[in-house]
Amino acid sequence: MIRLLASLILLLAAIAPAAAQIEPGRPIRMIVGYGPGGSLDLVARVMAELVRDRLGAPVVVENRAGAGGVIGSDLVAKAAPDGHTLVMGGGGSHGVTPAVKRSLPFNPDRDFTAIARVADFPNVMVVSAELPVRSLQDFVAWARAWPGGINFGSTGVGTSIHLTGELFKLRTGLDMTHVPYRGAGGSSADLRGGQIQVIFDNLPSVIGQVQDGALRALAITSAARSARLPEVPTMAEAGMADFVVVSWVGPFGPAGMKPEIVAQLSRAFTAAAVSPEGQEKLRGLGAVPAAEESATFDRSWRADMARWRQVVAEARVPIED
Repeated sequence: MIRLLASLILLLAAIAPAAAQIEPGRPIRMIVGYGPGGSLDLVARVMAELVRDRLGAPVVVENRAGAGGVIGSDLVAKAAPDGHTLVMGGGGSHGVTPAVKRSLPFNPDRDFTAIARVADFPNVMVVSAELPVRSLQDFVAWARAWPGGINFGSTGVGTSIHLTGELFKLRTGLDMTHVPYRGAGGSSADLRGGQIQVIFDNLPSVIGQVQDGALRALAITSAARSARLPEVPTMAEAGMADFVVVSWVGPFGPAGMKPEIVAQLSRAFTAAAVSPEGQEKLRGLGAVPAAEESATFDRSWRADMARWRQVVAEARVPIED
């Protein structure tokens, strides 16, 4: 009887379905909803190289730009949930866009599976070096003396840079006018020229001008100081507690993925991001390596999305159709 039971157990083990996993050798499409050369694209290409061997499958980066990342995200939302089609999402595409667009071809709350958060790009509050302020508190006091005369710039209406400025307005009660630009270059030029007085921009976009003295960094919006600008305090250190805004980056898959595949992908991406090579390459892009596994990333992403929806409502930011 014992031998018979043992034989049955072995037989059942042999015919039991194997745990779901990424198919070895089958390519993984990594969609980027923006053009080549942007922060999401650069992170995607670094991670594609680093996770290839960990997953035993090539990772092919594919740019599908348009509509603030919506086109690329939609491709993945409607893809087979087998782990072989992912989108490199970010705080803009998966945090801000759902808050500022009324009509989307997918449901941002239900149609994605968070895989892993792999990097953060901190924002930095910068002013012209000619402005008579040297700290966040100086700026707030100075701005209060000029109600209606303060302009803040951004890279466009409904972008994360814009909403960070709106959040700052809500937290300080300052009367500031939003001036949108098509890119960071125009806003930086007008900041130096005095047409606008402040901008919250991604650190890599302005660090050169801060280091050469054209712009002055008053505070960084990440939870910890940046190794690239160690003398610049965080917003909390500068006197504004609980003001943490980063442009996070991480892959998403479609809804309905098997837990085993999600776990496999999550392990590969988080391990790659904090590996010595991963840290070196991500820091070289101006990013801070992160390693949030799927469940934690899902919570932080949803909290970020909810935060921007609240900011949009309170600041009465125009909603796009």
